[in-house]
Amino acid sequence: MAERVLGGELIGRQDAQRLIEVTGDDLPDLFYWANKIRIGFKGRKIRFCAIVAAKVGGCSEDCKFCAQSSHYQTAVEGQSKLTDQQILDSAEHAGLVGADSFGIVNSGRGPTRQELETWIGPLLQKIAKQGKTRACATLGALTPETASFLYESGVRRVNHNLETSERFYPEIVSTHPYSERLNTLKTAKQAGLSLCSGGIFGMGESWQDRLDMVFTLRDLGVDVMPINFLNAIAGTPLSGQEKLAPMECLKIISVCRFIFPGVELKVAGGREVCLRDLQSWIFFAGADSTMIGNYLTTYGRTPELDHQMVRDLGLSWDVYEDGPVAPSSEHPKISRVSHTGKFNIPIVYESEVAVDESVLPTHA
Repeated sequence: MAERVLGGELIGRQDAQRLIEVTGDDLPDLFYWANKIRIGFKGRKIRFCAIVAAKVGGCSEDCKFCAQSSHYQTAVEGQSKLTDQQILDSAEHAGLVGADSFGIVNSGRGPTRQELETWIGPLLQKIAKQGKTRACATLGALTPETASFLYESGVRRVNHNLETSERFYPEIVSTHPYSERLNTLKTAKQAGLSLCSGGIFGMGESWQDRLDMVFTLRDLGVDVMPINFLNAIAGTPLSGQEKLAPMECLKIISVCRFIFPGVELKVAGGREVCLRDLQSWIFFAGADSTMIGNYLTTYGRTPELDHQMVRDLGLSWDVYEDGPVAPSSEHPKISRVSHTGKFNIPIVYESEVAVDESVLPTHA
């Protein structure tokens, strides 16, 4: 099957079904061939990305995995917001530690016109014009107008995860429909934006749900698929969910690589707590990308540790080389109001090594 993929064939559902049946002592063989596919399609260099939570908490949505939902009592209380300078410093630091992409993330169902035109938009324009890392955004639901505004501001990629399959989705979210997520991705693509979309594994879904989501993403033509493993947050409905075992996580990565031979597979949230000592295996299992630094409301590792991990594997990482992206106009405008959204707490690194605190918070 791997030879067929390496020859340019896209496998179907029946082949994927055979892959998920691989267990036990055969799993390293699955990883081996996923690694061959990674090298064949993506080469030996990996990519880093970084995010900053510009506005956190107080979200109106009820995603059962999320610490930011106002429906649950978690460590994230109320709403808070980073300063413009903190966000720009985060972007600067992201470029310095090798992040190919830098995303501004907002809580809420979608951005307001005022947020985009007077706050998020100007910040994204500055990041894009500096050209030290790709300007990305995770802002929730988008309309054609807001998607076009982002493109005109110099943004070239948006993240909007499906999270899981359409069948399992109602078990996780009830305040907005799956169709809204699909529509946002289609809208962003029509506006010329590159798509970064994946999901969270380990929320109680079946392997069939996992395959449903992955094949849906392939049909949508996503460019980057983030693979997140549930890091259950106290106070959320999924707080008691058992963590996925490391070998199960690696199997998920490998199956995704067989289905998605040429797409950037990015291992993101939950890597540290679910994979533990096997974090470096993500590349052998087929991933070619990972998130560097902290996440939204949970800790990651320091960039230095991930740099060392990559070097120890005899690999290196790609840096952003596209250069500055000038906005279409100095002051892009939105033609009409889009969805309204509901606000980030700076988080420092929780690390095994000393960190220069003068650069914090850089990846919240």
